[in-house]
Amino acid sequence: MRCLQVNTKHVLPTLLFAGGVLFTSLPASTAEDPRSLKHPLIGYWESRVPENGCLESYWFKEDGSAVFTSGDEQLEAHYEVTPQPDAHGFFKLNHRVTLSNKALDCTKQSSEINSEQTSFLLFKPDGSSFISCDNDDPSLENCFGPIELKNNASRSLR
Repeated sequence: MRCLQVNTKHVLPTLLFAGGVLFTSLPASTAEDPRSLKHPLIGYWESRVPENGCLESYWFKEDGSAVFTSGDEQLEAHYEVTPQPDAHGFFKLNHRVTLSNKALDCTKQSSEINSEQTSFLLFKPDGSSFISCDNDDPSLENCFGPIELKNNASRSLR
């Protein structure tokens, strides 16, 4: 039986090249839609309050943490959102404030640490925006928005 000799000097570069070829030959669909395996809420969103034009932003991270700004108020929160919408198409979102600068938001109010809120989110079919509602009533009477996607989780916020 013959013993195969491997030239160790060329093994690592060959493996790296082969791995690179394999990685670049993966289906393009995973690279084209980095959100495809994530919840549609993950990302950076913005909305303007119609009455005064005040900017609100919402950054929902994959780890269940979120950063919100509204006027001068800045909050950090922990959130949970249902993985699938209900029969009316709404996702249920619960969040609890974990950090607040205690400044006033766009409605001249401030949020207390440990305050909790439940909202019901209805996404546009393409995922580019959603509305936030006080309940999952299909009449949409207690909703605001649209809240528009400005950046998904695969890109930096800069």
